[in-house]
Amino acid sequence: MKRLSLVVLLTIIVAALSGCGSGTFTIKNKNFRATDICDGTGTLEIYMENGAVQAKAQDEIQTHMLKSGFPSVWCHGLTHQFVGTVKVSDYTFESDANEPLQFMVDRNKGFYYVSGKGTVTDPDGKVTTLP
Repeated sequence: MKRLSLVVLLTIIVAALSGCGSGTFTIKNKNFRATDICDGTGTLEIYMENGAVQAKAQDEIQTHMLKSGFPSVWCHGLTHQFVGTVKVSDYTFESDANEPLQFMVDRNKGFYYVSGKGTVTDPDGKVTTLP
């Protein structure tokens, strides 16, 4: 029984340290939370234009409304691909031109890193290099 308790405890500690339990980089900030009004599939390119954050569909985007309202870039299941340097809610995403950073919007895991190369600077100035 002690051995089982130790294994469970170690599993909990590793999951807590890794952000979402899978070892990926995750942003767990209220401004990066999946909305509860829709689910979606597809990839949005996120970029800066004239100092404002812009989003456009990379391919076809599908959304399924769970509640009344309008689809959102924060629909659970959408992928965000950052082009160039983008500032969102005091986070700065700087993507490699050939392999842009991609993050997934997920109700359970948060806003988590999927692929690409670049850096993310958090509001406290901590820089994370990905991958």
